[in-house]
Amino acid sequence: MSINRGFLRFSAICAAIIVSAPAMAQSSVTLYGVLDVFAGYQNTKVSGKTTTLAVLGNNGEMTSRWGLRGTEDLGGGYHVNFALENGFDPGTGKVQNSFRFFDRQAWVGVSGGFGELRLGRQNSPMFAYSGNMDAFSAATYASGFNNFSNWQARVDNDIAWISPKFAGTQVELHYSVGGQPGTLAGNAVYQAGVQTAQGPVYFALAYLNAANATVSNRVQEFMAGGNVDYGWGRIYLGYFRANAVISATTGNALSNPAGKYDPAVGPVGNTPGDWHSTYSLSADYRFSPFFSVGAGAAYTKDSTHLGNDAFQYGAIANYDLSKATRLYGTISELKNYGTAQFKMAGASITTGSFLTPGPGQSQFGVQFGIRHLF
Repeated sequence: MSINRGFLRFSAICAAIIVSAPAMAQSSVTLYGVLDVFAGYQNTKVSGKTTTLAVLGNNGEMTSRWGLRGTEDLGGGYHVNFALENGFDPGTGKVQNSFRFFDRQAWVGVSGGFGELRLGRQNSPMFAYSGNMDAFSAATYASGFNNFSNWQARVDNDIAWISPKFAGTQVELHYSVGGQPGTLAGNAVYQAGVQTAQGPVYFALAYLNAANATVSNRVQEFMAGGNVDYGWGRIYLGYFRANAVISATTGNALSNPAGKYDPAVGPVGNTPGDWHSTYSLSADYRFSPFFSVGAGAAYTKDSTHLGNDAFQYGAIANYDLSKATRLYGTISELKNYGTAQFKMAGASITTGSFLTPGPGQSQFGVQFGIRHLF
């Protein structure tokens, strides 16, 4: 009798495990990340003196990060999704952003037949689309498209709707809550984007409008571009326009639009009719599924009386050791005009990993890096 009871008890446990297994499989959490380290060399004139920098830097082609993303199946085609992402420098182990931990993403949302609704700190459409407009993936020393443009990468307190894909096309709308009493517009950021893939052609558009607390000043940005796959590689076009005054310096014009970044930095000013427009043309060629080379150039036009234009050209080589690990190298030259001081940056390399040229000075740079995904 005791044997039969034990067998029945064991059978009941097995049945419970079998019944509960599908329910457990309905939820998942994934740990992921990137490690990117490079050896870099730059040469320019600073304060009238030729200055060189040799450095072991971080985040040349991609920003090093670790993150958690998860989903829960609610049934009926509905899911709850989330993402938490922290950027860091592998050379020192320090977080990239000293005043916030999950500085890259921190959002939760619900998806279904209507698309997806997300709430929290999110990547901007411009950040998401930019890598598809540039052979340098809008990163590394060699990307003039990235070095000149300085689009806003992500936004706090963001409410986003991302549509289902239809005919290869997807639309997204964003409204970032400003949190100002008595107004929905103060410190608010509005964004809209659309991207489409039609056969070998990819194309995207994005717009951003950010107001300061009193709605007396707005930063406006527009991005357009894409690429065409010609069989052995891609040809890329990129265009970016911003009304913020970034003519005389290389400081990110959007370091704090509407108080969305470091609270210690105030909103930038702008003058009606003053714009900065960046044009980029690049291409790559695949020798094999593992090895490719690319080259391109970018030009930025200052519409103000300062005439602080700049031009950059460069080349890149990528060799994939595996699906997770890539070796990359770049070489480039940047020419500043007037009193412009644009510099070679990268995905999000930190101070000390680059030089800021003197007004109107040119800059030369070389990188050799390794990037690992996990």
